[in-house]
Amino acid sequence: MAHAIDVALLEKIKKHGADGTLNVSACFNCGNCTAVCPLAEDSAGFPRRIIRMAQVGMEKELLAQEDLWRCYACGECTKTCPREADPMQFMAAARSYAISRYDATGLSGLMYRSPVFNIIVFLVLSGFFSLLLLRRKGEMAMGSNGNLFSGYGSTQLFRFIPGEWVHGIGIALFIVIGLTLAFGVVSMVARVMGRKNQAGERPPYPIAALIPSIWSAIVDALNHDRFRQCDKDEPAPSEPLHLRAWFVHGTIMWGFLAMLLATTLDYLFKPIGSPVPPWYPMRILGLVGGLVCLYGLSIAIGRRIQAKETPYDKSSFGDWFFLVLLTATVLTGLGTLIVVYMPHPTLFGYVTFMSHIVLAMDLIVLLPLTKFAHVVYRTLALALHEWAKAPAPETAAAVATHS
Repeated sequence: MAHAIDVALLEKIKKHGADGTLNVSACFNCGNCTAVCPLAEDSAGFPRRIIRMAQVGMEKELLAQEDLWRCYACGECTKTCPREADPMQFMAAARSYAISRYDATGLSGLMYRSPVFNIIVFLVLSGFFSLLLLRRKGEMAMGSNGNLFSGYGSTQLFRFIPGEWVHGIGIALFIVIGLTLAFGVVSMVARVMGRKNQAGERPPYPIAALIPSIWSAIVDALNHDRFRQCDKDEPAPSEPLHLRAWFVHGTIMWGFLAMLLATTLDYLFKPIGSPVPPWYPMRILGLVGGLVCLYGLSIAIGRRIQAKETPYDKSSFGDWFFLVLLTATVLTGLGTLIVVYMPHPTLFGYVTFMSHIVLAMDLIVLLPLTKFAHVVYRTLALALHEWAKAPAPETAAAVATHS
């Protein structure tokens, strides 16, 4: 079977690596990374198959591989690589490169390769959203005013920036970004489902197996099942549960999902700006989610600051950018929860509220272009490849008949 070759592929991927230090050219496919990887049990070619594809320029095949999304950056391969080729960083760079190729706008490629471009985009977006929100700004009340206060000392922040205006902008952003992400998803699906095996045949993709495959991938993502396999130390764990990599990553994801759910339920079931007590269910859910997420973020950032061990010693700018942006969003969100129960409105309260809205909008817009997108593409990739492994109906029937 003929393959299209891109001789510059390896260099393109290396530009997505951490600080340009990626030395994967040194890899001579010895197989050490496969031998030490906890996730290579059912694939003799993982992760070296992806490295080899990059070396020989097989972009089409690389972008359709399940192996691209298997790695959870435990760092064992990099720690033990005899050539110091840094397979872990290569896999991260390859995933970033893949996302940039799925993205029709080309912006994600610039975001992954250029820290300066990241900062410029962030500042432009923040400035734009600030001006857009202030366009409908109300008056700031800095003292007691019977018209502005009711219930539990709420500062009525939505009198400053109308809630309908905020939610209207938010919905518009979700639609635009949803469509943008959809183009990337379609591109990925087309590449993966167009993949052929060594016999030149495409998998059957039986319709009956679609929903179970999607469900399996979602459960895996929520439970971090594969990630936990990376964290199996024998004979005993080296770290307590609350410090293990999969658990820390999980707290960030679970906390974020809890905050997103709280915001969604708040929008659906509570009148905008209406005062509620601190024990209101959505308030509690948002607070707990924020604290859980902040715990994971503090551990992740702290380990990168210390940079004492792999995989935290070579974090890319993209890693830092996403973590800092998410942390700032969570902190201002928690601050807003406190502000709404202050007895009087303050300048600090308005600034905190405004900052949170702007940062949240930045996060939404940058979803398809930053590390945030990995969550979507990894889950989708696992679902597609699980679907591809399902036998065709006639094959399954034949097996059942002979069993």
